[in-house]
Amino acid sequence: MLDKTVPFYGVLMIKSDTKNYPCFNLPDGYEFSGYHAGFETAWAEMMFALEQTDTLAQAEEIFKYEFLSDAELLKKQCLFILDNDKNIAATASLWHGAHFGQTLPRLHWVATKPEYQGKGLMKAMISRLFDIHNELGYRDFIYLTTQTWSYKAINIYEKFGFKPYLGAKPTNWISDDFNHNNLAWNIISNKIIEYRQRVI
Repeated sequence: MLDKTVPFYGVLMIKSDTKNYPCFNLPDGYEFSGYHAGFETAWAEMMFALEQTDTLAQAEEIFKYEFLSDAELLKKQCLFILDNDKNIAATASLWHGAHFGQTLPRLHWVATKPEYQGKGLMKAMISRLFDIHNELGYRDFIYLTTQTWSYKAINIYEKFGFKPYLGAKPTNWISDDFNHNNLAWNIISNKIIEYRQRVI
C-alpha cells in the first residue's frame, strides 16, 4: 500500500544489466496470465483500491489509453497473476517509456491487491518480466518511475538491481517534483531502513 504520510516526490530507477537478476517462482496456487478481454475492469478496480488513481473512471481511462491502444504489446507484455479461483491478484507490465527522450523498456503499473501482498507474488512477477525482456531481445537497459510513497515497492526493486537515477531531469518528466531528487532518496532510504526493521 502507498504510504501517504510521507512527502510525495517522483523518482526514477534504472538498471543497465538486464541479464543479471534474481529468479523468484510463484508460490503454489498461483499462475501467470496474459491479458484477456474484461481484465481491464479488474485492473482499474485494483488501481483505484490501491489509491494509484483518484477515481475508478480515471483508472479505466488509463488502461484504455495506455494498454488497449497497443494490442500486440498488450498481448505479450502485460501480465497478471491469478489465484486458484482465477481472481486477479497482481499485475505489472514491460512497457515502453520515453522519459529519456527515446523509447526504452520500463516496468509499468506494478500492483498487488492488499489481500495478496506479502506472498512473494511481485518478486515472481518481476523475474518473469525480466525473462520476457531478454526473450524479446530488448537492449540491456530498463527503467521505472515511482515515488516516495512506494518505498516498500522500491525495497523490492532494489533486490533486482535497480538503482536511483540521480542525473538531470529527464526530457519528458512533466511534473515539477524532480528538482528534489536527493531529498526524495534520503526519505526513501530512511523509510526502507525502518520498514526492514519492522519486517525482520
